[in-house]
Amino acid sequence: MKIECQTALLRNAVQLLQPVCPLRTTMPILSNLLVKASAGQIELVATDLDLTVKTKIPADVIEEGETTIPVRFFLDALRKMNSDTIELSVDEANVSTIRSGNKVKCSLRGMDPSNFANFPVVETDISIELPTKDLATMLKYTSYAVSRDESKSMLNGVCFNFSDDLDVVATDGKRLAKYVCVGVKQEKAMQVIVPSKSISVIHQILNTEGTAEIKYTSNLMQISTLNSVLVTRLVDEHYPNYNQVIPKSCQAIIKVNRLTFLNAINLATVVTEKSKQAVVRLNFEDNKLSVNANTAEIGEVNDVLEVKYDGEQVDLAVNPTYLTDVCQNVESEEITIEITGSGSPLVIRSGENFLCIIMPMRV
Repeated sequence: MKIECQTALLRNAVQLLQPVCPLRTTMPILSNLLVKASAGQIELVATDLDLTVKTKIPADVIEEGETTIPVRFFLDALRKMNSDTIELSVDEANVSTIRSGNKVKCSLRGMDPSNFANFPVVETDISIELPTKDLATMLKYTSYAVSRDESKSMLNGVCFNFSDDLDVVATDGKRLAKYVCVGVKQEKAMQVIVPSKSISVIHQILNTEGTAEIKYTSNLMQISTLNSVLVTRLVDEHYPNYNQVIPKSCQAIIKVNRLTFLNAINLATVVTEKSKQAVVRLNFEDNKLSVNANTAEIGEVNDVLEVKYDGEQVDLAVNPTYLTDVCQNVESEEITIEITGSGSPLVIRSGENFLCIIMPMRV
């Protein structure tokens, strides 16, 4: 095999696939990328047997063929090569030689490509198409709320609920983020959970123009974009009934500038960053929203925002990370905060399609 291609394109493709490969494995082949050269392009594949991703880039293919290359060393080498183009050649022993300019040469030992796992096939006629930017927005607005607690496996991923609309939901039990894509109707309702590792890679393959095709069964999901295809196993659990925890009514709706509110929360975290249990208090009273944080070790911060609120005083203790996660990931200029009482959940909305429920802290 012998090819020439743009260094940046190859580097970006390998960088996309690196997170797929396991850091520690009893199967050394999984630490390698499968590299195929044919018909004016290079196809690169990575897998950990639960998540498999392939991507392609254009190349001048001088000699077709395939090999495997250790992903970590491959990426390290490409990052240190400064020429615009590189040449990659492979001998019969699967030793890949990378040449950058006239003086730089790097050889990496690969493995027999015939031992690399076959790309999984998702056998289904069920599919939907969405603009890549829309799917990327849905995941950006929700995926930060995924649980990191491995004992709660059903919460270790993002739920896709296919029905009259498409709900994309994530929760860790203390907060819940939901984005509704209206009009994506499926005749057969189905709910699937995509693991968090797969979600982070999906974010990357959606960084392109065009549409994303989603195909799914009860145990596999495939997402295809212009240059990449991802297939992931799904979490074999039933997702909780998230609609039950969404408040049906509220005492008041307060509109606030997103960035102004974010700046107030960020200022409050100056005195909470070293605390084991960071707390920010939100006090709603007399057309004012006070954002307060106080720790004995560092000091106190209080920021008062002008809002339209003339109801009873409501005081909420909230984890500041939950607030900043929402404000940093939504893109609207204004958000609405729905409150019911001092012991009730806080609901933040952005536009018609997104909401985030945050449980108050008991302090």
